[in-house]
Amino acid sequence: MSGLRARQKADRHRRIIEAAAELFREAGYEGAKIEAIATQAEVSVGTIYNYYENKGDILGAIVSLEVNEVLNAGQGVVARPPANVGDALDTLIGIYIEHSLHYLSKEMWRQAMAISTQLPDSPFGQAYT
Repeated sequence: MSGLRARQKADRHRRIIEAAAELFREAGYEGAKIEAIATQAEVSVGTIYNYYENKGDILGAIVSLEVNEVLNAGQGVVARPPANVGDALDTLIGIYIEHSLHYLSKEMWRQAMAISTQLPDSPFGQAYT
């Protein structure tokens, strides 16, 4: 894949994730429709289905993004820990709290966990159950 094509694909993926996260926060999981996500992301519905099988897969991708951000931020603290263990723990907990509700609400986290148990063979279910 050429550099331009790879950047365009990454941009479409980012726009889908950002649109879905916003619509999930505003309308809830059930209220957020694939068509609305596509419109907001400025892609076709078919493009979304090229990236994801269903809405649950999109939610799983958002959860994975949040988890990766928390892990990456935490690795920075572990690589250069404060002298005081309590300070390190406070920093790690702060990172977790700050990132955990950045993309998704508590309701969406509950929905994501329900999906992971209902669809254990999905990519999201395999990663988180």
